[in-house]
Amino acid sequence: MSATWLSLAEAEQLVAERLGASPRAAHSRFVGGLMRQLAGELGADTRLWQLAGLVHDLDYFAVDGDWSQHGVQTAEWLKDRLPDEALSAIAAHDHRTGLESAMPIADCLRLADGLAVLDEDAGRDRTLAALAGGSIADVVGRRTFLIEIIAGNAAKHGVRLATLSNLLAGLPRQDQL
Repeated sequence: MSATWLSLAEAEQLVAERLGASPRAAHSRFVGGLMRQLAGELGADTRLWQLAGLVHDLDYFAVDGDWSQHGVQTAEWLKDRLPDEALSAIAAHDHRTGLESAMPIADCLRLADGLAVLDEDAGRDRTLAALAGGSIADVVGRRTFLIEIIAGNAAKHGVRLATLSNLLAGLPRQDQL
């Protein structure tokens, strides 16, 4: 990585400054941890993927509900601090922006973000059981789009749902971050 790229300590500081002690900060830390594990599983750059996950929601409060800008603003803020692949993934992680990126880091950021939402909504035990059982359809509730985001992106990169269950089981609950 370039010497001018964001460090993990700087990313943590940005999370604290922009997201405070909110549940969104915990979510971001969780996504960062899951991205690190996914990168390890796929042989990618664990530090870069963790950074992308950690900072992906820095603009959550700044966009003030304009979800077409969510992630886009963060990518702009960090344009000289992360490589293009990470910036593209961050800008495209929320489908409401209309932006797309087919790079593995982008697919996995969407996957990790979706899994974090499912973990919160359905609860850890139900999510783990569903993943281990090979189908999340019964636990997504009205958020059926999570099936494609999680299962579709996992399948695209050869990651079994049971593997996601194992990765998730190794992470602290979001309310502990």
